[in-house]
Amino acid sequence: YYMSKKEDYNKTAEIYNQRYRETQFEKYRTMLSGLKLKGKILDHGCGTGLLSEFLKRDDLIGCDYSEEMLNIRGSGDLCDVEKLPYNDNEFDFILSFSVLMNCKNPEKAIAEIKRVLKSKGTFVCTFLKSFESKIKPSIKKQFNIQLETNCGEDVGLFANK
Repeated sequence: YYMSKKEDYNKTAEIYNQRYRETQFEKYRTMLSGLKLKGKILDHGCGTGLLSEFLKRDDLIGCDYSEEMLNIRGSGDLCDVEKLPYNDNEFDFILSFSVLMNCKNPEKAIAEIKRVLKSKGTFVCTFLKSFESKIKPSIKKQFNIQLETNCGEDVGLFANK
């Protein structure tokens, strides 16, 4: 399942933006309006770079496991989000939109997010509501959830250490 997910993303990279831009931009608007994004920011599962496009910023550090998606973005670190290639306490913000539900082991990915997030950092994520019972308890184990919000087909969470 995990590998086929990666292959799906590689195969659909070319059409991803036209298919998902509006949906993703709506999630970004819901989750990020009014949030002062400063410092070092990780676009966790950055895909084709829609978040950078939405924020009109090219200073986000992006990581993804799909080479084809990163090729479209033009930059980013090819990696498994369950083993991030970053130092402990490196990021002020980690933004993870529609990623955790695609992980083979979301708990591992969440532990990695905690590891690379600074102690006063903020973790913002969304995932499909149908995955809430699987993902939310893992986030609660690692983070303090500050706010939960309805984000279209997703649950949106703001959390910190």
